[in-house]
Amino acid sequence: MGRISSETRQAILEKTDFLAVYQEHVRLVRKGSSYWGLCPFHTEKTPSFSVNAETGLFYCFGCHKGGSIVQFLMEMEKLTYHETMIELARRAGVPLSFDDRKPEEIQNEEKDRRDLLDLHERLATTFNWFLTNTPHGRNALDVLHRRGIDDTLIEKFRLGYAPADRGWLHAFLRSKGYSDEFLAKSGLFSGNNPTWPLFADRIMFPIMDAKGRVVAFGGRCMSDDGPKYLNSPDTLLYRKQETLFALPQALESIANQDAALVCEGYMDALSFHQAGITHAVAPLGTAFTARQALMLRRRAARVLLCFDGDEAGVRAAERACVVATAAGLEVSVLMLEGGKDASEILEKQGPGVLTQILKNTINAGTFLLTRARKLFDVSTMEGKAKAISFLFPYLDALDSDVKRQDFFRDISMATGVSAHAIASDFAKAKLAGGLGDQVRRTASEQIAQTPGQGQSRVRTADLLFMTAVALQPEFFNTVRAHVGKYDLDDPRARDLFEALEEAEVEGVHDLAGILTHCTDSSTVESVAAIAASGELAGERDRLILDGTWRIRKRTLQRRKQALIDSLATAGGEADPAKIQETMETIMRIDAELKHSGGSLDE
Repeated sequence: MGRISSETRQAILEKTDFLAVYQEHVRLVRKGSSYWGLCPFHTEKTPSFSVNAETGLFYCFGCHKGGSIVQFLMEMEKLTYHETMIELARRAGVPLSFDDRKPEEIQNEEKDRRDLLDLHERLATTFNWFLTNTPHGRNALDVLHRRGIDDTLIEKFRLGYAPADRGWLHAFLRSKGYSDEFLAKSGLFSGNNPTWPLFADRIMFPIMDAKGRVVAFGGRCMSDDGPKYLNSPDTLLYRKQETLFALPQALESIANQDAALVCEGYMDALSFHQAGITHAVAPLGTAFTARQALMLRRRAARVLLCFDGDEAGVRAAERACVVATAAGLEVSVLMLEGGKDASEILEKQGPGVLTQILKNTINAGTFLLTRARKLFDVSTMEGKAKAISFLFPYLDALDSDVKRQDFFRDISMATGVSAHAIASDFAKAKLAGGLGDQVRRTASEQIAQTPGQGQSRVRTADLLFMTAVALQPEFFNTVRAHVGKYDLDDPRARDLFEALEEAEVEGVHDLAGILTHCTDSSTVESVAAIAASGELAGERDRLILDGTWRIRKRTLQRRKQALIDSLATAGGEADPAKIQETMETIMRIDAELKHSGGSLDE
């Protein structure tokens, strides 16, 4: 059996419900941005074992063990790394594939990934310029203004306009040096005609990943030529079922409110943000998926589903209730009256109405029960049976028998069928395998107390710097243009630098994946401890910039001192030409020290 391919390993780590795996061994309860429980690695009475809700890293403030879900499972179940990845693949439903590509093929793919990010970033800027600075974009800008979207929000979401001329984009990108082969991978052109752009005469919505990087586009048609909304296809950068529109703009609000608002589309999400309801996100032309639900669960305990009041919107809400509940989220529903959507309400009634209607929500169970009574005639035995079967997927998604028993009683009161009979039919359906596998989480039993910090490992400046880079690996290529592995004094920082190099080659960009490349367990534990402490929150960009310059300056000063020492040691016996060469090198170092001044752009 060969090496698991980098794409497969990335997919395994992205799709792993790490909380579910942890909670098979530890009872965890959420407190702030972390989950807490009693450490499985040592005996304790006060919880000191923490799991970061965003990164999935664990750290125990008592025994100082830490790392990703991979290290956790290796330690708990005494597995090798390879065995652990196979086990996580099984749990996540990821088919295993093995990598027989040559290193240069892997490097080429990673270069394509970087170039695609650069291309999408540049295009987002170009589309925004067309919208805000050209006569061609005036109609699109008027549409947005008319729908209640102001210029501040347009800039925040980097909205744009793709010109109606279908010849300009391919010619423009070819003039910038992009090859036809590369453009065919971009998701910007038709698969049948490689020069025919997917987006023309459309309002453009940049789609960003959780780090705020543009990875795809959505476009709203300005005419009757083609579908009203169009999205980029899946590419090296983008998986529509694993991405949410407006997520980076909503993250802070989601964390503050411990809740996310999921609505139907781009304009609905933008309308809520315009009204000051900034925890709104939207799926991307598909139904709300389990992967999207898990992304939100890592960041919040609750989700509010807001869908249109038409039949399609109601059916979408039905499915989303089950998906979100199965992911362990507390779910409530808001159905907009009269078939209106949030964008229409903002346009015709103003932001205050959107704010007010958020108060009119019902929990998922009540919504589905009401829906069952509307769909089926519960005055007949056949209608009762159909209504009850309609509710089985939601019953299966509930994460505790207590909740399930409570809902059995609600169904019984609504249909006149005994709770015992409902439970019996549900058990038979589940035994028959008709309900499908659902994502689980164990119900928490008690509120954990925040543990004390206890002893901590030494945090050197170099380690803090490289941890910040590992938490934002998109900066790594910029960093290594100025800093080398041996410029770092802390061996853990050097280990992390090497791990980032290997992860970069393999296209791995999440912290859990990066840490699997570390060779020293103390590196993993130290990174987990720093991440768990929260000391880098809001400071990563500054720490990376300052750290890069600090280390570069230190390296230059050491090199300069070594050259000065070599001149002193040689004394009068030194070759004049060698002395001159050394002095010129010292002068160049002095010039760089003076000129750079901490900037990475020079």
